[in-house]
Amino acid sequence: MERIDYTRYQPTTRDITEYAITVLIKAVTIGYLFYDSMYMFVILIPFFVMDYRKLIENKKRERIRKLSEQFGTLMEALVTSLSAGYSLERAFVDARRDLLMQYDKDELIFAEVDEIINGLKINAPIEDLLKEFGVRSGVEDIENFANIVGAAKKSGGNLIKIIEKTVRSLLEKRALFQEIETMLTAKKYEAKIMLLTPYGMLFYLRLSNGDFLNVLYHNLPGIMLMTVFLAGIYLADFWASKIIDIPV
Repeated sequence: MERIDYTRYQPTTRDITEYAITVLIKAVTIGYLFYDSMYMFVILIPFFVMDYRKLIENKKRERIRKLSEQFGTLMEALVTSLSAGYSLERAFVDARRDLLMQYDKDELIFAEVDEIINGLKINAPIEDLLKEFGVRSGVEDIENFANIVGAAKKSGGNLIKIIEKTVRSLLEKRALFQEIETMLTAKKYEAKIMLLTPYGMLFYLRLSNGDFLNVLYHNLPGIMLMTVFLAGIYLADFWASKIIDIPV
């Protein structure tokens, strides 16, 4: 099976379809609310298509986040097995059984754990398997774990104790990051609500008193003014994303 490079993302047909539908909805909504013209629908589409890179980046980050979360669960299972006296190699086999109780077998982590277990069956060094996984994953915790296992193997120290201490340290850091992520999630929802408010206000005015907005439609000053308003919304969206987008 081809190994996944998590630092790259190839959009699926479903991703592209969902994105195309989103672009159409955005173009129709803005054309109706800000310009009262479906001609703007055609003009606006190219601008939204430029957001395609953002889609790729978001999908890539979501996949890495999911892998990182599942790796944290794997580490917890490894600590349990190591504490029971199993070797690191045997601990991966036991950890896989624990993961099956929490995740569907189609999840990303199973392909990686199976790759490690299969490598161990042909006597591949555990440190090399983890290092290769760490490089592909794009997850700092996985790379650090691989480096520590490699250093412990070379130094000839108490591998199990070193790994247990390392895993506990990584899990503590992960718990802190999850708390921060929870706080940021609330702020992201607040930002989305604030950015959707202008659309809601325009929609309400068009339904309740459409004549009130007629002065802003089908004339150059009105079009320019509405374009400035629209640009302001997108600028606010850009800055909100920059402020809230704290890597954790």
